[in-house]
Amino acid sequence: MTTTAAVHEARCIEAIHRALLDTGLPPGEHLVDAAYVDAELLVRGREELGIDLVGPPRPNPSWQGKVEGGYTLDRFAVDWEARRVRCPQGKLSSAWSPQVDHAGAPYVSVMFRKADCGACPARPLCTRAKHGPRHLKLQPRAEHEALKAARERLATKEGRRAYARRAGIEGTISQGVRAFGLRRSRYRGLPGTRLQHVATAAAIDLERLAAWFRSIPRAATRVSRFAALAA
Repeated sequence: MTTTAAVHEARCIEAIHRALLDTGLPPGEHLVDAAYVDAELLVRGREELGIDLVGPPRPNPSWQGKVEGGYTLDRFAVDWEARRVRCPQGKLSSAWSPQVDHAGAPYVSVMFRKADCGACPARPLCTRAKHGPRHLKLQPRAEHEALKAARERLATKEGRRAYARRAGIEGTISQGVRAFGLRRSRYRGLPGTRLQHVATAAAIDLERLAAWFRSIPRAATRVSRFAALAA
């Protein structure tokens, strides 16, 4: 899918999936990098299209995620049936309120008791509010659990082994850039650039077929000069 640089990757996933469905080639799994992983896309791809989007969710941008031992959202136990949350210190939330943000997206606002948070010994790892308690903003249940499952899957040995197959995608991009000038367009406008991308993809396939017929072994993974110093 060829776009301008102003189009975010996550906005391309659904169009790509729809195009694959229209041609009768829907994948059971789609291995992507973090830029393509979004909670809503994880849910929609699985429930509406039957496609399992596999990739690492983007890192938690909160300050808690940048502090060792910080109380990030994933450390809170959410009980969706009882509509309450338990913090890492064992305290239960005091308020649960479904809300809608300025963009119209639903979320759940969760508050803890001021008395519990004020006297908590782990407060510096949890909130920077001077006097207020910890406040959580949860995505809807399906999206929240989809992101949690995506993180847990890649934390296992089996999950990492399955995702390691994506190295072939990165290798293909690298070959296109280094051997076929993929990074630069010979044309102006999306139609011409799209044509070049298709031609480049075909050229890579032909080059690999020729190497296979001639029994040329695949090159080993390159080691950077800096990494070579460590050896």
